[in-house]
Amino acid sequence: MHGSEHQESARVQAPTAGMLRNMRTTILVALLLCPAMASAQGSGGVANSGMGQGEARISSRSDIRLSMESMRGTSGSRVSALGTRIGARMRQIRTCYTDEVSEHPTVTGTMRLRVLLDSDDAPTIEIDSDTTNSQNLQRCISGALAAIEHSDLRRPTHAIVQLIMGNSAASGAERAATRATQARQVGVEVDADGNVSSTGGTPDGHVRFTVTGTGRESAGAVVAAHRAMLTALPALLDCRRRSGRRGHSSEGEVRATLSVRDGRPPASRVTRCTVRSPRARGCVSRALRGIEQRSAGGTGRIAVSISFSAAETVEEARD
Repeated sequence: MHGSEHQESARVQAPTAGMLRNMRTTILVALLLCPAMASAQGSGGVANSGMGQGEARISSRSDIRLSMESMRGTSGSRVSALGTRIGARMRQIRTCYTDEVSEHPTVTGTMRLRVLLDSDDAPTIEIDSDTTNSQNLQRCISGALAAIEHSDLRRPTHAIVQLIMGNSAASGAERAATRATQARQVGVEVDADGNVSSTGGTPDGHVRFTVTGTGRESAGAVVAAHRAMLTALPALLDCRRRSGRRGHSSEGEVRATLSVRDGRPPASRVTRCTVRSPRARGCVSRALRGIEQRSAGGTGRIAVSISFSAAETVEEARD
């Protein structure tokens, strides 16, 4: 490590153009390998938070990958010192993401934040970019970073903190959404009264839906509603999962209406819910309001019936 420290010192004193181009990698390597950083963590720091080589495990379902890079005028040693303090806040950062995922399991993305230490006050935290699109997550993580122990850090210190957040629930939702968009054909049935309907759901049958229109002229709107419901399946699967928590049964039916509008996402309203969990109705309402599929080929009000199967095991209810 003494050789690495000597090289870092040389880079700070006489950087070349090539070294500046690779500054991000250099700073990250110094942050990961510096033993002083690992020994200074204490409880809740990198050494005890499950974070190794820039990665912090939230749980078996979620993870955060952390990296840092220097901004102009800040040496590698100052970024490493700052990284030590940020590592000590990883528990709070993980909690921010865990709380957000508990409410919105599909939240993933990369958040880049500028940490600016100029005066003796707490660091200023600025959002550089954020693909999670979650203001709650921005506020929570910014607050965690602003609360680092900073009294003995040298000024000025300016750095970029990058957090890449992902979770297996979102990965599963993405796969389900991919399968849904691949479904091009919609089979419809016409009953004796001339009403048109179609059915669909997840391959495992845990979530099923039926969309029904009034009269044969509703066929186009039924097809549009069916395709819109396919895009909502990942969110509806999560609603079923959440409905099975705290000893509740996830089994039941939710009824709603979709107002299909040509060229626009459908408007929705939940009218009835037999799922016993108090979470179910609101969760389904949000899932339907989140449909972004723009209808094409028909307009009208469509009745929707969504069925959740019971969780077969305790593990499935907690999944």
